[in-house]
Amino acid sequence: MRIRASAHTGIIDADQAYIFLRGSFGLVEMGTQYNPGILYHVIAPANFGTGGIDGDWAIGDVGWIQNQSTFLEPYPGGGYTITTFVKNANRINYLTPRYFSDGDPQHGLMGTISYAPANRSVFTGVGRSRIIIDPTGNRPYGYGRTTAFSNCSGNPLGCNYHDITELGLHYDETFRRVVVRGGAGRIGGSADQVNFGTPQTFYDLSAWQAGLQVGTSGILIGGSYANAGRSAYPRESAATGQLYQDDQYTWTAGISYQSGPATIGFNYQYGHDAGDLTIPGARTAALYAAGLSYALAQGLTTAVEYMRSTTRNEAGFVSDPLGFHRTGSGNAHLFLWKTGMTF
Repeated sequence: MRIRASAHTGIIDADQAYIFLRGSFGLVEMGTQYNPGILYHVIAPANFGTGGIDGDWAIGDVGWIQNQSTFLEPYPGGGYTITTFVKNANRINYLTPRYFSDGDPQHGLMGTISYAPANRSVFTGVGRSRIIIDPTGNRPYGYGRTTAFSNCSGNPLGCNYHDITELGLHYDETFRRVVVRGGAGRIGGSADQVNFGTPQTFYDLSAWQAGLQVGTSGILIGGSYANAGRSAYPRESAATGQLYQDDQYTWTAGISYQSGPATIGFNYQYGHDAGDLTIPGARTAALYAAGLSYALAQGLTTAVEYMRSTTRNEAGFVSDPLGFHRTGSGNAHLFLWKTGMTF
């Protein structure tokens, strides 16, 4: 259990509780915790640099890239997009024992099941309402001229869902000198409504993801695909006018090579969504990463990385909520250097 009062007001601003049961039946976890999909996902290799497309670039305030919702997280649960951000929730997780593993807890096939009543009911807030009536921090979703508001607000940030369920499979095995790691999962939930005088409904959360990695002799290759469909998009109504909606999806691919204390690698992510919902067409994005990690000593590692981000919006796109125009939104070069110590 954790109780926190960090707002310098003497008032508790966050509390968390966690309990687990472990046995031959597997593992049951209850409390404030991540969903299994964020812990057991498989995407392109990210064991180099700061983690490539899943690395430190997404930590903290990184400006327009972090606000690029085209970069749908390549696994369900969280990170830098709000569509599938459900990781900081009060939930129940169940992890099965490992099958086909000869008793090894790190190999074989494992199933995961998760349920959360509401992803935003964490810390000191318990939200039971399924209708949002507080417009604070809310703005039209999908930019453009639509008067439809978003249900993607709340604390923590993320779209507001209830009755969130997740099912997944995860597999680890070594065949002679070939390492195989794979996983797949689906997450779903009901979207809350918005009523700021005009009722507005949204598409429910419905996303799935699958990934595979294969490695031998220090070489690791792999990739993944994730699709969230129209999750959290506003449903067309008299208030919204005509909307042009495309599926939200992303895929990753990459390779890494480890030799002694050094690991080098490259990975790539492509994203696609509807962009401005009032304009025909879709928005696409690409994220390239290349990096090197080097173990200087036991527990001491340094890494360097270069990243390139690009976005292509629809021809009629004017600007996003941050003021970036059609060709500039999401375009950037990033250089990262990281030194880490573990003990």
